[in-house]
Amino acid sequence: MTIHPIIAQMEQAPERLQSHWCLPQEEARFLYLLACIGSCRRILEVGTSIGYSTLHLAQAASRTNGHVTTIDASADRQAEALTNLKSAQLDGRVTFIHGDALKALSALFVDGQTFDLMFIDARKSQYVEYLEWAEKLLPSGGILLADNTRSHRHSMLDFIERIHQSAHWEVSDLETPSGLILAQKRP
Repeated sequence: MTIHPIIAQMEQAPERLQSHWCLPQEEARFLYLLACIGSCRRILEVGTSIGYSTLHLAQAASRTNGHVTTIDASADRQAEALTNLKSAQLDGRVTFIHGDALKALSALFVDGQTFDLMFIDARKSQYVEYLEWAEKLLPSGGILLADNTRSHRHSMLDFIERIHQSAHWEVSDLETPSGLILAQKRP
């Protein structure tokens, strides 16, 4: 991966990335590669923060001729993310939705949208509900990636148990610094 200069610039301040709950660098690179390898064109991110993971997804979307839709409850963080994406000239690849993620996911479903990849890095107490929406918004073969399954495991046990027991998903727990669940929707 050729690291975009804006991503490299953000990585010069790791404490800032950590303070905004951004993915560790190698997990962000994994997210980028997963979107590229999967030829994902319709990408959904739940939890924009300041746009570090969004930049990786948008860079992948530029390779796959795709588009990213990202949701976050914080207008301030989304404004910073938009600034970062404009600086990287990737803002045309991203649609920002500000507001409650569950309401936004419902609206996307009502609108008939589907996605090839869904990345979740948001309110941990709502991961079970995000999973329910993933089952509706991802077609067979769709990819789900959920962050923080190690670092916040105690608050995500219901989600972890539910996805492993579900007949809808092929699942792998990745032992990354914060922990990732990688799943593919079964036919």
